[in-house]
Order: sequence, then structure tokens, then C-alpha cells
Amino acid sequence: MFPEALSGAEIPHRLYGDEPAYWSELAYVYGRSGQLEQARRELERLENLNRHEQMNPAIMIWAHLGMGNKEEALADLEKAYSERNNILTTLKVEPAFDPLRGDPRFRDLLRRVGLAE
Repeated sequence: MFPEALSGAEIPHRLYGDEPAYWSELAYVYGRSGQLEQARRELERLENLNRHEQMNPAIMIWAHLGMGNKEEALADLEKAYSERNNILTTLKVEPAFDPLRGDPRFRDLLRRVGLAE
């Protein structure tokens, strides 16, 4: 249902314009749908912006997850942990984190956040 996801991404774009969250969502959907060139373009926008101003690590997490960049997504999660970002409350239930669940670093993060079994 990637076409529907892309069309759904247009709603916040119309409301909020070219915000990093929009580019992150596009990178995620494009990456998951195999449209890697478009995903890379959106990720590059985010990375350029991230070099110049402090950005919410959740923005980068979604973009990296969509691209399948597990190492970068885990690094972003560590940054979110150090900043006590509220995205950590979704670690156990958010399906987008499924590719990371088998990684010992992710399990350790769950433990540190207090969500381990």
C-alpha cells in the first residue's frame, strides 16, 4: 500500500509545508517501497539540515529505518536515549522497529528504557 502511504504523506505537507518530518516520512516510504533514489534524495535533505541545526533524532530514525540503514537507525536511537526523547516509549510496539529487534544493541536499549521483558 505504498502509493496510499505516499498520498497520505501529502496531507501534512499541505498543512505544514517542507518540514523535516515530511522529508523523513517520504524517505521512509520511498525506501520501504524500493524507490531508493527518491529515498536517498530525501535523506540527503535531512542530513544537510541536520549538519546545520539540531534536529529531533526521531526525524532521522524514520528516514534511516526506511532506507534499511540499521547502524544509523541504532545510532539515532542512542541519541534519542541520551536526549530522553519520547520516541523511546514506542520501542516495544512500533512495527517500524521490527528490523532492529534481533540486534543485541536494540534489546539493551529496551532494557535501559525499562521495556525489556
